[in-house]
Amino acid sequence: MTVAAVEKQVPKDAKNLIIRPPVTLIEYVALRSPILRHITRRILTLRQVMLISDGRDKVLKVFQYFSKAFLWASDVENNREKGFKYTDNVNALIAQFSITRKLLRLFHATDPINKIYNIPLAFGSQYTRQQKIMTALDIIDGFVCLANDIVDDIVCLSKIGVLDRSLAKKYSPYSARLWMCGIWLDLNSVYQRIAATNEAIDKAVTKEEVLRCVHEKERHYYDFIKLLFDLVFCIGDCWPTFYKSGGWQAISGSLSGSMSLLKMWNRFETGLIL
Repeated sequence: MTVAAVEKQVPKDAKNLIIRPPVTLIEYVALRSPILRHITRRILTLRQVMLISDGRDKVLKVFQYFSKAFLWASDVENNREKGFKYTDNVNALIAQFSITRKLLRLFHATDPINKIYNIPLAFGSQYTRQQKIMTALDIIDGFVCLANDIVDDIVCLSKIGVLDRSLAKKYSPYSARLWMCGIWLDLNSVYQRIAATNEAIDKAVTKEEVLRCVHEKERHYYDFIKLLFDLVFCIGDCWPTFYKSGGWQAISGSLSGSMSLLKMWNRFETGLIL
C-alpha cells in the first residue's frame, strides 16, 4: 500500500484520536462513550489551562468581570432592597479575585523581557517597510509592557501591605496609562500584520498558501477585536469619570477575558490526543 493510499484512509481528525491501545481506565471508558470523551476533553483542557499562572489569571478574570456584569445588569447597587441578597458577598469575591490576579501576575516583567530578547531584527535593505515598522513597534511595545509590569508589581505589593499603601493610589494611574499605550501599540502592530497578510494572499500561488494566510488573517482580526474591548475597559481606568455606568467596564472586561481564555483553551485542546 502506498503512502498516499494510507493517508486517504486516515480521518481528518486523526490528531484527536488515540492510535494506541488505551492504557488507563478513563481512556478505555472515554473511547466507548462520546459524551464522556467530550467531558473528559474539557476537564483535561481546563487542567492544562490552570497549570500555568497566565491561564489561572484568565479564568479568574472571566469570573471576576462576569460577576461585575451580573451585579450591574441586576441593578442591585441602586435597588438593594429589591435586588440580589448576596451583593456584599459577590463584591467581596470580586475584590479577592482582583488581588489574586495581581499576585498571579507578580514578577510578570520576565515575560516582556523574554519578548524583547526574541524579537527578530528586520533592519536592512533586504526587509520591507512593513517588516521594519512591525519590528520597531514590537521593540517599543516590549519596553512599554516591561514598564507596565514593574508598575503593576509596585501597586500589587502596596495593596497587600509589603510596600507603603499610599503607593497603590499614586502609581495606579501610571499603570493604566502604560496599559493604554501598550494597547495602541498592539492595535497598530496587528493592523500592520493584517496588511502584510493581505499582501501574502495576493502573492499566494497555491490553495494551501491562500488558506493558511486566510486563517492567519482571521487570528489577527480576533486579536484586533479583543484589543478593542481592552481599549474600552482601559478608558475607564485612565479617566474614571468618562463612563456614567460601570457596565462598560464590566461587559468589556468580560468579553476581553472570554476571548483571551478561549484562545488559550483552543490551543491546549488542540494538543490533546484523547
